[in-house]
Amino acid sequence: MEMTLAYRSEEKNLLVQALLAELRLAAVDLSIDIRDEMLGFLLQAWEGDRDQALFQYFRSGASIAGVMGQALRWRFGDPGRVDGLLDFASGYGRVTRFLIGDVPPERVWVSDVYAEGVRFQGERFGVHGLVSTVRPEDFRCERRFDAILVTSLFTHLPEERFVAWLRVLMGLLTPRGVLAFSTHSPAVLPHGVEMPPAGIVFEERSESGSLDTSDYGSTWVTEAFVREALGRAVGAASLHRIDRGLCNFQDLYLAVPEPDADFSGLGFEHEPYLFVEVCALQEEGRRLALEGWTASLSSTPREVQAVLDGELMATAPVAGPRADVAASLGDERYLHSGWGCSFPLPEGASRSSSVLLLRVVDGRGVAHPLQASTIDAALLGTARLEAERLAAELARAEARALREIAALRDRIHAMEASRFWKTRNAWFSVKRRLGLTDET
Repeated sequence: MEMTLAYRSEEKNLLVQALLAELRLAAVDLSIDIRDEMLGFLLQAWEGDRDQALFQYFRSGASIAGVMGQALRWRFGDPGRVDGLLDFASGYGRVTRFLIGDVPPERVWVSDVYAEGVRFQGERFGVHGLVSTVRPEDFRCERRFDAILVTSLFTHLPEERFVAWLRVLMGLLTPRGVLAFSTHSPAVLPHGVEMPPAGIVFEERSESGSLDTSDYGSTWVTEAFVREALGRAVGAASLHRIDRGLCNFQDLYLAVPEPDADFSGLGFEHEPYLFVEVCALQEEGRRLALEGWTASLSSTPREVQAVLDGELMATAPVAGPRADVAASLGDERYLHSGWGCSFPLPEGASRSSSVLLLRVVDGRGVAHPLQASTIDAALLGTARLEAERLAAELARAEARALREIAALRDRIHAMEASRFWKTRNAWFSVKRRLGLTDET
């Protein structure tokens, strides 16, 4: 049966093509199955903007594969030495299609509860497939793996399933193997939800439209809980946490079978953040100006580069004073995280179809393509941000005024109820009756 695709490689979306050129990945199979829930999630997050959903789908997949590449280089020196990599809870291959750039597909296995997702990846990417199970005790796999990646499972499990899947997956490692998995930390708990002493919050809700939320909900955990869970699962093992190591949002954990492993040589590098606050036309539309800030949890970014239709147009050093960013993030490293640049628009550049891509060069000199859009979309996006900022400022001013009015009313009521105020009013009443004053 032919699979229905949400995206085909031959479509050649402009933003996707710009991303592939940046990543130098011409041979990647870009097919996306219509049932891929991750694309649906991104479409919702980007309010139906298909171009941005596709760009972020592929960009995040490549980013996660890059994170796994860092772990593999630390553990094995060269990802090509890995004898068996398992992408567990792999969905429809958002990450797998990029993993096979480091590890040959004949040495890559995928596993998911969606059998059609496993089949899709086998047919499209040439990897081996294992259909997974909801209950960890029902999962069967005779093979052992040098590396296992799990990026969308432990963020959704209740406590006992969390421990049980750790036990199963650690049991699938070779003695030299490494398990990389991600979690939601307490820092990203929903507003008003507090972390209990047990160190885990599980809520029966998720973005999945087909899995029972009692089995696959939303989970947040502390590092202490993860360490205790690993101990319950396998006893002696080594664990290393990387704060927001996955897409600057989820915590990344590396677990290896031997106790007292040395993680000091990992040298993990986070992907930078990039925020564009100003995108404006100057000189009657002949010049484009960009401003914002960028930061990294690892090395300080060097510069932001603006690329238009594949051509480098401007380079902006990251040095501008941004005390507001440092105060907001509570980190003095971001005191000089600002950047800005402008460049003349080439003749023939189209505001509606030319692709503006922004990359950040990190402290190692590695360029990260983080944002892409048409010029018109970039102008609209920053205009919306400014409108939202002004609306928030107006709401704060209104709330402040209402608080001041309420405080003034309370003060008046308190004064009117006081003995002094009553005596004062009585005295003025007498004076008015005697015609001694016109005051009220």
